[in-house]
Amino acid sequence: MPCGYHMNLEDGLVTIKGEAEIQLPSLVNLGEQVLADPGFDPYLPQLVDLRGVQVERDRTAEEALRHFTLSTYRPRVHSSIAIVVDGSLSEPELAGLYHLSCAMDKTELFDQYDQALKWLMRREFA
Repeated sequence: MPCGYHMNLEDGLVTIKGEAEIQLPSLVNLGEQVLADPGFDPYLPQLVDLRGVQVERDRTAEEALRHFTLSTYRPRVHSSIAIVVDGSLSEPELAGLYHLSCAMDKTELFDQYDQALKWLMRREFA
């Protein structure tokens, strides 16, 4: 499965994981699934792990993902979101993800998983 999520209500964390090659419309579908999940809690912090992900570039799909993220997903999530990336994404993809994360309140981009967790812990569990 190229992407999925897990809501850990005990630890108070939503993890979203991408693997291998991802089609951007599948990220919109995943976001819709998270929001529709009966266990969804908008106050749970989210850790989005995109290490090892490759994305097929598609300008129309990029715009659709950006629109969904900024107009539907982010307004319904009231907690912090940490996004972890590595060198698997191209420079234009990283730049686009950076700009998207900057447009979202309480969202940061990280290149180290442990730093992303620490940031979430300080913001959400202090």
